[in-house]
Amino acid sequence: MTRTTTQKRGSPVLNPQKFITQERLNSKLDIDQINTFLESNPTRQALTHSLVEQIIYDPVLKTDTDYYDQTKEQLRLNTAKKINRLSIYMEHDIKTAREQFRDQDLMKQLQTESSTVPPLTNKDISIFDKRLSLVANMDPQLGTRVGVHLGLFGNCIKGNGTDEQIKYWLQERGATLIKGIYGCFAMTELGHGSNVAQLQTRAVYDVKKDCFIIDTPDLTATKWWIGGAAHSATHTVVYARLIVNEKDYGVKTFVVPLRDTSTFQLLPGIAIGDIGSKMGRDGIDNGWIQFRNVVIPREFMLSRFTKVIPRPNGANPIVKTEPQLDAISGYSALLSGRVNMVMDSFRFGSKFATIGIRYAVGRQQFAPKKNAEETQLIDYPLHQYRVLPQLVIPYLVSPAAFKLMDNYYSTLDELYAVSSSGDKVKLAKVSSKLKNLFIDSASLKATNTWLIAQLIDELRQSCGGHGYSQYNAFGKGYDDWVVQCTWEGDNNILCLTSAKSILKKFVDSATMGKYDKELDSDSFGYLDPKYIMGIFSGSSKIELDKLSGYRDVWAISLVKLLGHIAKIVEKSRNIDGVSKLLVLVAKFHAIHYMLKTYYVKLSNPGESYVTDEATRDALWNAYKLFSIYFIDKHSGEFQQLEIFKPREISQLIQPKLMELLPLIRNDAIALTDAFKLPDAMINAPIGYYDGDIYHNYFNEVCKNNPTEKDGAGIPSYHGLLSSMLGRGFEFDARLGGAAAAETLAQLNK
Repeated sequence: MTRTTTQKRGSPVLNPQKFITQERLNSKLDIDQINTFLESNPTRQALTHSLVEQIIYDPVLKTDTDYYDQTKEQLRLNTAKKINRLSIYMEHDIKTAREQFRDQDLMKQLQTESSTVPPLTNKDISIFDKRLSLVANMDPQLGTRVGVHLGLFGNCIKGNGTDEQIKYWLQERGATLIKGIYGCFAMTELGHGSNVAQLQTRAVYDVKKDCFIIDTPDLTATKWWIGGAAHSATHTVVYARLIVNEKDYGVKTFVVPLRDTSTFQLLPGIAIGDIGSKMGRDGIDNGWIQFRNVVIPREFMLSRFTKVIPRPNGANPIVKTEPQLDAISGYSALLSGRVNMVMDSFRFGSKFATIGIRYAVGRQQFAPKKNAEETQLIDYPLHQYRVLPQLVIPYLVSPAAFKLMDNYYSTLDELYAVSSSGDKVKLAKVSSKLKNLFIDSASLKATNTWLIAQLIDELRQSCGGHGYSQYNAFGKGYDDWVVQCTWEGDNNILCLTSAKSILKKFVDSATMGKYDKELDSDSFGYLDPKYIMGIFSGSSKIELDKLSGYRDVWAISLVKLLGHIAKIVEKSRNIDGVSKLLVLVAKFHAIHYMLKTYYVKLSNPGESYVTDEATRDALWNAYKLFSIYFIDKHSGEFQQLEIFKPREISQLIQPKLMELLPLIRNDAIALTDAFKLPDAMINAPIGYYDGDIYHNYFNEVCKNNPTEKDGAGIPSYHGLLSSMLGRGFEFDARLGGAAAAETLAQLNK
């Protein structure tokens, strides 16, 4: 028999629902306006809610708490079923998108039986991209499996292939519609990951046969961690060294068939294995690949920026390269992943913030006096400090994520148009924009994936023992999330790369006045020569009595930090010696980007869609808390750079932090409700909307672990346990000396 109430003798009944319900009744915030703000605009908001509803009620895509008990084999099978379901949604989503944009001619082409699929634009796949992003928040491994095919395999072809190659692989062969072929992305090797320039797989051009020979020269050149390779991919894009007439032209990209598309048998020269269980995301069939003199046609080399042009009579071929874009073209496929990981940071952060905050409001521990009601966790100042800054993180990530996504699509559209036109002036301009996009996406990806990893674990700890239960999402959520900190660019390496570019921009601006306002003003306004001069002359002041001051303090810190680094490098001539500080530059750039984007959006009622005064005040409090919390976290650096004196940290920053926490606490439930995440997406009973923490949790545990019945279902090891407990006591009485030795000898027989 199970109890239906949660009660201690002599103590009031624990009723977490009443606290959460009361908080909702007391709230003055308009959560609909907040949700519109978080989802960017009403159109995107409506699409999000429509897709979420479709996902959670789909019998194949929905995810329940039994998800946490599945084996690796079950996860992979179910993931394959879900991929199949998503492929059906894709064609529906494309048709819907074209109806919205009223491109009726292309709709008719899509519905014909012709093998030629009309070119798909970013607008065409916008609905499916949103669907995939939302599915990934509920089932990350599913998002990755499809994302590898579309985002890595597909975008590598789109970013590096000629128009003809894009048409062939993505349209005629069907990759964009998840039909015909299924792709993976063979960049990483056993011996090299972040250092792409030193990958060792070889692609040797055979002049006589006009083909490439793909080969794995040694063990460390084995392609490793390749998602989809172990069981499902029929094709891959391979990053390999282009060798022509024994000359090494560096790493380029090649499409290589792996399996027969009808039988899934490996093709000659291909060796593939499963890399086995991982920390998380076991639904992804990560594998290793080795190539043994695999022959592919010359046309399978992706040739938008580098071409091998054969000449008659076996003469040496011409290798033609576009130097402005060739150096970064190999990374173009990774841009999509990095941009999407910033959006993932918003989605995942909102999910775990909701769980942690609802639990903190409903959970009670310790009474101020005997027989008094126990105190809610959220009312302890330390608990507020632990959980409330985590709540505001996804709020600041959201506007930055949508802005970065829009910038990504517009820049790539411009790149494709310009690279086909051959206009050198426009090509140089879009190349600069692309480099700035690399800086922004790298720093935001690194900073936010770190922040959400910390958020998940901090909130797990704040939920005590119940946070450790797999059924409450934190364990699997953390294991699934932290790979984001290393794949598609290790976070520290990304920070170093982006910060070195920012440092160069700073030096050029500070010493030569070189600053392109058209290209740099949005993300790098703090590098304007006049702004730099104002900071070092002392005319720029920190004004935290103004809303803009919470943003500007990070611009000032960036300029001072960059100036400090520049002096060290000028003296030491060793940029590696300031790596720790460069990582800090990337983090500060990301924080400034988020604060600035949030500030601009919320300052404009037409862009924020927030008209209610109380709601606007709450959103400004979230903005302030985010800035102040991280100033306090980095107080050592702020003092070192003489932005704040020690007494200002203790008398200004920390008191302001403690003033903001109770204000956010009063709106905590409303701020989590504003994410509008249904229970099916949260999938953690201690964080469900109704707040019935204990019954929800108990019921899920019992559903997945049936109550023991007398004499039935006895585990196989019970015989061992009963044998252990039922042994005689003779040995205990004879401990020590020769008697013990004799007993041990008998046992050993």
